[in-house]
Amino acid sequence: MACAEAFQTIREDLFFWQAYDPSVKVDLSCCARGTKQGLVFIDPIPLAREALDQLAAGRRPVAIVLTNGNHLRAARDFRDRFQIPICAHRNAASDLGEVDRTLEDGEAFADEFTVVELPGASSGEIALHNAGVIHVGDALIHLPPMGFAILPDKYCSDPMQLRRSLEKLLSFPFDTLTFAHGLPMMTQARQRLSHLIS
Repeated sequence: MACAEAFQTIREDLFFWQAYDPSVKVDLSCCARGTKQGLVFIDPIPLAREALDQLAAGRRPVAIVLTNGNHLRAARDFRDRFQIPICAHRNAASDLGEVDRTLEDGEAFADEFTVVELPGASSGEIALHNAGVIHVGDALIHLPPMGFAILPDKYCSDPMQLRRSLEKLLSFPFDTLTFAHGLPMMTQARQRLSHLIS
């Protein structure tokens, strides 16, 4: 799997890195959030050791969250290095085979994130909401040349159900979206999502 050489600080508590994976011919993106409990990795891909050391310096890693059954990525390496659990929706657990803790729709994870189940995309698809940011996995993408888009139908278990599921995100206040494939959307994310699914 491709390895990112560096991470970007998007805001004080949000860190992002990305690398192109030639085996699947797409950018793999991920992020980490600083919380009161510590650092939560979301769908992590490999990050160069020096950069990962810098990211973790002064921030205690506490968990890994995978947003669907396709995103094992570098989670095992992060778990082994930091001795932290891999967490995912129960419907993703059988595909991942590596889950230490299952998550449920509406759960308050790490006392700061709300887990939002998004059926219709990949197995066990979830989003996480926290402090004006929503983190999505494959349900939404932000890649050239398509730009901001819903996961293409051919990759969905039920495209119409996914559209209905995405409406749930509009009940949360947010202006930033992060993706498992694509750069973060830092402004007017809620308005753009509303327009996309209307």
